[in-house]
Amino acid sequence: MFGFLKKGSDNKSQDSQEIDLQAETISGKISELEQQLAINPQAVDAQKQLMLEYNRALNIFAKSRRFRQEIDPLFVKIDELRNTIRKSI
Repeated sequence: MFGFLKKGSDNKSQDSQEIDLQAETISGKISELEQQLAINPQAVDAQKQLMLEYNRALNIFAKSRRFRQEIDPLFVKIDELRNTIRKSI
């Protein structure tokens, strides 16, 4: 009779796992791009890609319980990247 309630909780668990996996993937991409910029801070393509990944990460991290605490440091990184871009213009 209450089987529909059980299915909903299973879907939430799968959604949560999928979001965590997406967050891990984005976190890995961000780390790679940050390493590229550490080597060459003037790499415009890496700057653009990193800004896009930061914006994607904000959305995904907000949905992930594991990565939610990373949102505030992410805003700091966005500000730092903006300052770097401004200096290079």
